[in-house]
Amino acid sequence: MRCPVCDVPTYVVEYEKIELDLCPDCRGMWFDHGELELLLDHDPMAGLAETATDEAARDCPLCRHTLMKVNIGPERRVLVDSCPEGCGVWFDENELADLTGHLAEGGWKVPGPLREFLSGMFPTKGDE
Repeated sequence: MRCPVCDVPTYVVEYEKIELDLCPDCRGMWFDHGELELLLDHDPMAGLAETATDEAARDCPLCRHTLMKVNIGPERRVLVDSCPEGCGVWFDENELADLTGHLAEGGWKVPGPLREFLSGMFPTKGDE
């Protein structure tokens, strides 16, 4: 798969038999349909509407339709790119960490091993 931001090949990382696509350049991550729900034990994408934003449009890396911008999580504070055809969801570098933080603040149970895995995928600049 190619990154919808950088157009470079992504590589696959695996967590509990779920394969996620990670961009080595921009450090964004693609979740195929259903993968985010499997990781979090709920669907943070359910019932979301497109959000108006000035952020650049991107194409789905699978079906090439323009990705919708949607706000997810408690209080809908994290802006992500979602395929209108249901292929999956794209998270820019810090958006996934933001989502897990907002979920924990909102009372959702984000398992410790999952938080550790995600922080390992997105180390802070000083950790590199």
